[in-house]
Amino acid sequence: MKKNTMSLASYLAYQVIWTLGAMLWYRGLFFTALPGISVALSKTILWVMTIVLVAVGSLLTKSRWRNWFSVVVNILLPYELYTIFAYYIYLPRLVWASVAVSVVMVVVFFVLAMFMPIKNITERKAIILKRLKNVFMRSRFIIAMCLLILIVPIGFSIAFGHGLLNTSVESVVTTRESRDWTIAYNMDTVLLLQEEEWSQLDEQEKLDVLGVIANIEIRYLGINHELYLKTAIIGGGTLAYYDDMNYEIVIDIDHLRDDDAYEVLQSLCHECYHSYQHQLIELYESTDDEYKGMLVFMYVDAYIEEFADYDDGEDSFWGYYSQVSEIMARSYAYNSVNDYYEHIEEYFAE
Repeated sequence: MKKNTMSLASYLAYQVIWTLGAMLWYRGLFFTALPGISVALSKTILWVMTIVLVAVGSLLTKSRWRNWFSVVVNILLPYELYTIFAYYIYLPRLVWASVAVSVVMVVVFFVLAMFMPIKNITERKAIILKRLKNVFMRSRFIIAMCLLILIVPIGFSIAFGHGLLNTSVESVVTTRESRDWTIAYNMDTVLLLQEEEWSQLDEQEKLDVLGVIANIEIRYLGINHELYLKTAIIGGGTLAYYDDMNYEIVIDIDHLRDDDAYEVLQSLCHECYHSYQHQLIELYESTDDEYKGMLVFMYVDAYIEEFADYDDGEDSFWGYYSQVSEIMARSYAYNSVNDYYEHIEEYFAE
């Protein structure tokens, strides 16, 4: 690892440029709020952590370690440390694995570096101090590389559409004759939608509850394919969305973690109804013209038009909100959620 390969001015300029670029990249792909802390405060903490650690790293390396290795390490470390604190409740095994590998590698390197024989006994103290400095500087590089064990899988999952968490409840194809996917038959799970119960669940347990609800919705709506439920960092004010190409319902991880059961259940039922709307379109397009005037197809023409040029609200919230497909999904979700809580009230009234 070469020591100085850049001038001081170039080195500091690269730090600033790449730090800003990394911030944009991290905020767009990885960012999620710290557990129990608001999004705004989490963003502030990320900025402060990044500025402080990059500044400290630059000061430590500006004299004898001005090279691309130091640039990479100085920039990686603050984002990796933030990721540890932000993701440990979602991916505890991956977080602890990356930390454990980092610790082991640093300890091994420390032992190998510090316990090498010292030939010049008269310079023993100076040699030990020099080794300690080298161990410290190189350990920063080891830690930065080892913590990529955390960053790379998360980035891969997000970039290729895999969820941070996936429900462990197996999705089913509708079978309206089965008792297995009714509210009554799954009352033990439905009772977990009470806020005092919901608030005690972790994110995986909440997602598994929603997995059962999704199967109930599949049966009730008559959807003839699976619905795959997962979480992701969505951002932009979007709480959840439905992907008809992959039959996926994706719920924002912060929405699942922070919001009450009623709101999250509304999001799930809303997206389930979007799946139903796509099914109606398929049925409509395969139906003979003489039957396309049936009441069940009343809004399908609007669905077809809207889904072909969907307004996601980026330019106009009202444009998104006033779409027929969204109005009907909100109406269904409102009634469906109330139905679940009415069943809970009836259960305790018996």
